[in-house]
Amino acid sequence: MSKWSDFDFKEFKKFADMFNKALDERVIERFIRDFLLEMAYRAERKIKKRTPVNTGNLRRNWRVGNVQRHGNAYVVEIYNNTDYASYVEYGHRQEVGRYVPAIGKRLVQPWVEGRFMMTVSMQEIERELPKYLEKRMTEFLDNIMNGRPPRKE
Repeated sequence: MSKWSDFDFKEFKKFADMFNKALDERVIERFIRDFLLEMAYRAERKIKKRTPVNTGNLRRNWRVGNVQRHGNAYVVEIYNNTDYASYVEYGHRQEVGRYVPAIGKRLVQPWVEGRFMMTVSMQEIERELPKYLEKRMTEFLDNIMNGRPPRKE
């Protein structure tokens, strides 16, 4: 039978106090917001790379909104206000034989396939997200345990 000895709980208390302090200072919420913004900007870069360029207007108009909290969920919007962005993303019908002065040709195909620049980019980000989250969480927890302030973005 093993003999139990006295155990010093000071280190556990110190550890719990560090986490409470992090919660009190909203450090965790700031971490979540910073991480989501980082991922949104990564997604925006991928989307811009995939966006076809004619005048450059469509590519130039991609934007990342603010991180908003809705209950227990956080939402960040990536959007493009260009009026034809959804047609390029998802595809569109067109009138065969109609002359389009901007391209100097008559339309031949009844359907133009979408480029899915946002759809594909978001799927990539979703696959990569666990790797980025693990790295940032490890760094974040290491900073809290060692009493260092989390990095400022």
